[in-house]
Amino acid sequence: MDSKSSPQDAQRKGLLRPISGLLVGTLLLLAIAAQVTLSKINLSAHRFSEDIIARSWDHDVEIWQETVRALAHQEQARAHLAANDTRWIDEAILAPMRAVTGSRSVRLVPARGVDGMAGLWIIDNQARLNLPLVLSGVGPYMIQATLDEGMVTSFSAQHGQNAAILQLGGKLPPNHMVLPLRDPRGGAVAVLAWPALDPYSAVRFDLPIALLALFSLLVAAAWFFMRRSNTIASDLIASEARARHLAFHDTLTGLPNRAMMFDRLGQSLAMSRRYAGEMAVHCLDLDRFKEVNDTLGHHAGDELIQQVARRLTELCRDSDTVARLGGDEFVILQPEADGSGASHLAQRVLKLFETPFELEAGVVEVGVSIGVTLVSNPEIEPAEALRQADLALYGSKENGRNRVTFFEPDMDAALRMRRSLESDLRKALADGSLTMVYQPQMNGRGSIDAMEALVRWNHPERGAIAPSIFVPLCEESGLILDLGEFVFRRVFQETAGWGDIRVAINVSALQLRSPMFMATLTRLVAEFRVNPERYEIEITETALLGDDGITRDNITMLKQEGFSIALDDFGTGYSSLNSLKRFSVDKIKIDRSFVHNLEANDEAEGLVDAIVKLGRALKLDVVAEGVETEHQRERLAACGCNTFQGFLVSRPVPAKELDGLFSGHNP
Repeated sequence: MDSKSSPQDAQRKGLLRPISGLLVGTLLLLAIAAQVTLSKINLSAHRFSEDIIARSWDHDVEIWQETVRALAHQEQARAHLAANDTRWIDEAILAPMRAVTGSRSVRLVPARGVDGMAGLWIIDNQARLNLPLVLSGVGPYMIQATLDEGMVTSFSAQHGQNAAILQLGGKLPPNHMVLPLRDPRGGAVAVLAWPALDPYSAVRFDLPIALLALFSLLVAAAWFFMRRSNTIASDLIASEARARHLAFHDTLTGLPNRAMMFDRLGQSLAMSRRYAGEMAVHCLDLDRFKEVNDTLGHHAGDELIQQVARRLTELCRDSDTVARLGGDEFVILQPEADGSGASHLAQRVLKLFETPFELEAGVVEVGVSIGVTLVSNPEIEPAEALRQADLALYGSKENGRNRVTFFEPDMDAALRMRRSLESDLRKALADGSLTMVYQPQMNGRGSIDAMEALVRWNHPERGAIAPSIFVPLCEESGLILDLGEFVFRRVFQETAGWGDIRVAINVSALQLRSPMFMATLTRLVAEFRVNPERYEIEITETALLGDDGITRDNITMLKQEGFSIALDDFGTGYSSLNSLKRFSVDKIKIDRSFVHNLEANDEAEGLVDAIVKLGRALKLDVVAEGVETEHQRERLAACGCNTFQGFLVSRPVPAKELDGLFSGHNP
């Protein structure tokens, strides 16, 4: 067998041998069966022929005897016989008998010594057939018909045979059947011989051709079967290979998927147990990938994932495993790696993302957050190793993204605390223990014309927990809609009597993407009978990025209901002039980071000045957040911004401290 043949080819060739043997064996069995069958047919034909000839001969003898009797009873037959009227005897008796028997020699003789018996007897070595004719008053006479060639020819013509009369003891021709001819006493006086039937001779030359044709047909059927089975087997093998590949590989990138990653991780841990080595597990998550999907479409997102997979594969060693878990999550398994090797690979991955990705839709820049766990305990479960790397990845996300974080045991405690906070947050939302505070916005004249509603959580054991902690926790745990409903309900309840003072309410991008957002808000407006024109919805620039249908419809309905739209943290995101116009934004709020830097450098003042001019050009209100010093207020005023919010104006205070202040305001 060729060394390049596949195991499947060897199996198919091995299968061909028994099939060939089966075909040859089948042909031999057919030949033997045909031979035995023909032999039995020959024997049956011989017996049948012998029986037919014997019965026919006896039947003809009976007919001849009946004919003799009939002729003897003719009118005046006795008289003509007594008168020995040879002419009448020849015409009336002998001629009909010659016609019936076929014998050329038929005569009337006295029946001397035969006792009235009919039979065959020998006269001059000639076989003769004697038929009795008893005539009353005259005496018995015998019709003697010589068993000559004419009689045999006539008898043979009835059966399509070429029979012959043979004397006893004569040489029998080959392949002939014989019938003994007996006298009245039962003794054989001659034999009747005829060619034996031979069905085998009739098919002697046709049988090999038929068997060869049958064998050819079987070979052709076997060849077709083998060919077809080979095709089916090849298709099944290819289909099985494809199914196995799909079961263990990602369809978009061709990288190993989660199942294969766990399999290889288990193998690597087994090798570590045997050779007491270390390995590293890297969890990767792309930064700002969703923004690419939202702005450029899912096709661009898929293309980006493919390019990331290609870069990672080219960067890693052949012994490393690069897998895609789904979405924008990747895993790199790095066997035989210590902390230094793992850190080196992670830094190379970070550097890899410094080069922009060129997509069909344009050039995009994305970062990557990496979590790494060093596995020194080979007894660890693969799922636990991945969980540790995922915890470290979460730490990278929390600390600003585009960085590497190694797993530390303290991270487990942080995770447990986070889960505990999530459980406590659910209880706080259920029992309404969260509170609302309000921070004033002051205009250039020194009067307060708006308030921003801020949610606070005073944990019974942990104390005050910042919104920057529990609001993202709500977004991640699916509680953001419940938190949003709580805030709207509490704000409408507490500010219903504040006259014409406007109140700003922060709304998460996830809330705007919910189809139930406007239904809930409309229900609460009707329940508390508030005027939507007194409230403005603060959204971040992230909410405008997706421009999905639900977000667009929700913002449109907010405007139709009378709510105004304020863009929070302006300048830190990716909003465009087109977005400001398309969503009919009414107010922009300068992020506190720009205000804080006013005292540090002049560049920040230039940015603030540009934002203020942009707002004026678009006829938008401009509010500066995080104003804490008089110097900041003066610099903002110099840039043209005359509405401020921050500790310089007031800290956030509960609603009960503001009720008396705004009770006199009327719309």
